[in-house]
Amino acid sequence: MSTLYFPPSTLDKMAQKGITEADIYDVFNKGEHGVTPDAKVVVRKYNGYEIGCFYGPTNKVSFDYIVIATWKRDRR
Repeated sequence: MSTLYFPPSTLDKMAQKGITEADIYDVFNKGEHGVTPDAKVVVRKYNGYEIGCFYGPTNKVSFDYIVIATWKRDRR
């Protein structure tokens, strides 16, 4: 399993949005992954809302990642 690192600023914003580290691990392990020009993205849809995050590699040997940004919004 990959290790995710959460910078303090990301943790603060997650707390404001009501997102926990466990939520992001669930999204990372069970969500739909994609790639943007600047980072990788993963999104998971739940009943009535979705949670997603942007992440980037910190170590290509051990597959550790840093969570850059997160969001939680109503499903469209």
